[in-house]
Amino acid sequence: MKKSFYILWMALGLVSGACTDWLTVQPKTTIVADHLYTTDAGVEQALNGTYILMKTSVYNPGGIMGGAGFAEGLAATWSNMGNDLNKHIYNINNEFVGSMFDGAFMGLYKIISNATPLINGMEQNKELLSEEVYNIVKGEALAIRACVHLDLIRLWGPMPTKVDRTKTYLPYVTEYSTSKYTYHTYDEYMEKLFADLNEAEALLKKSDPILNFPANNTTNGSTKWLKRQCHFNYYGVLGLQSRARLWYGDKEEALRYAKMVKEAVNTDGTPKFKLGDQALFSSFGDGAWDGTMYPEHLCGVDVSEVFDYNKSSFGGTNVKVEMTNMAFSFLELYDNNTSDLRFQVWLYSTRRPPFNVTCRKYECMRPDTRAEATNMPVVRLSEMYLTIMECGTLTEANAAFEEFCTARKMTYVPLMEGDRKERVTREFIKELMAEGQNFFTYKRNEVKRMFNQPEDSDDCDIQQYVLPLPPKEF
Repeated sequence: MKKSFYILWMALGLVSGACTDWLTVQPKTTIVADHLYTTDAGVEQALNGTYILMKTSVYNPGGIMGGAGFAEGLAATWSNMGNDLNKHIYNINNEFVGSMFDGAFMGLYKIISNATPLINGMEQNKELLSEEVYNIVKGEALAIRACVHLDLIRLWGPMPTKVDRTKTYLPYVTEYSTSKYTYHTYDEYMEKLFADLNEAEALLKKSDPILNFPANNTTNGSTKWLKRQCHFNYYGVLGLQSRARLWYGDKEEALRYAKMVKEAVNTDGTPKFKLGDQALFSSFGDGAWDGTMYPEHLCGVDVSEVFDYNKSSFGGTNVKVEMTNMAFSFLELYDNNTSDLRFQVWLYSTRRPPFNVTCRKYECMRPDTRAEATNMPVVRLSEMYLTIMECGTLTEANAAFEEFCTARKMTYVPLMEGDRKERVTREFIKELMAEGQNFFTYKRNEVKRMFNQPEDSDDCDIQQYVLPLPPKEF
């Protein structure tokens, strides 16, 4: 695993040496933009190019926002990364660490630099595009841009409870330019992000076939818009709305959007999405667990062409990961419940520490499994349940929690107001381990000690949770 992480960061470093300013990199699509954005086929091609950028090095299990990459390293899930990321020592003057930060920053903004010309080009040529293509392609592009900007502000922006309202943090890019971009205050940045999500929601609500067909069955709906869970579809946007509002501290809106997803139904009244259970988890049989619960995916990125579990740091010859056991017992994280589906994702050695675990969350992502399962989740239904558990009334929270416990094979013990925050935060961590999201769980909830954080590292606060800008952005 250590070797695999090193290879990933070296690759990012090599990419980062190719440019001097990530925010002024001209996307290749602008070369033919005058023609590309004037036809349905052209804008669909441009959107596909943006997805290719997303899945190549950012939104895949081994990528920047994946389970074995930059974001997961910050969550201290892996104890043997060899670069002090899990200790939150950000020595960006070190060539290796600096290139790692440059690569992550660049990888995210490069996606934005491709989505933004597409969005603006479609607006300029709206009369030349069919209504359905305009609504779906522009809606997805806006959602992608908002999602990536949200990840950027969650990484390099402030802790949500410790915002300096006068400080400018990052640029929110809505126009392509070769000049330096304007840095925005936190509120300005989030206002632009919500504007993108609101427009995406409105556009996709008009035309997304996922509204009229079961989420996992849009291929049978006489439509060319296939595999909607592998795209930023309408319900994915609702999920992103909930995530972004929760991050911003607007719990009322976060709850509203989470309930919209949870309560969504098909035309026959059946649930649009349903929590995964033991039957789903083991549906591929022994040796190919569906640890990401594909039917729960509200949106994601198809990584079938770029990720093979058998050849990855998860499933290769060196997959045993030594956990430090400095801050917690791995079994204790799951309350000693070995039946918990989240625990079953890990092969766990019961001998005394140091001990080994193997992550099987992405085991189904192999060439011999169903193609739709090779989807890197960006937002899952379970996050909506967790949001309801955190933001709803105690009655709403416990109704959702009881369903959640049944699906995940846990004993239901009602939440109380006095223990709700701590217990729901713990469920977030168990649910999202090795999925690139838990650094944000810790940061939003001001957790002082991450569960696998090395003993010789400092408690987490602003210095650990607010990343320094990468060297090339100075």
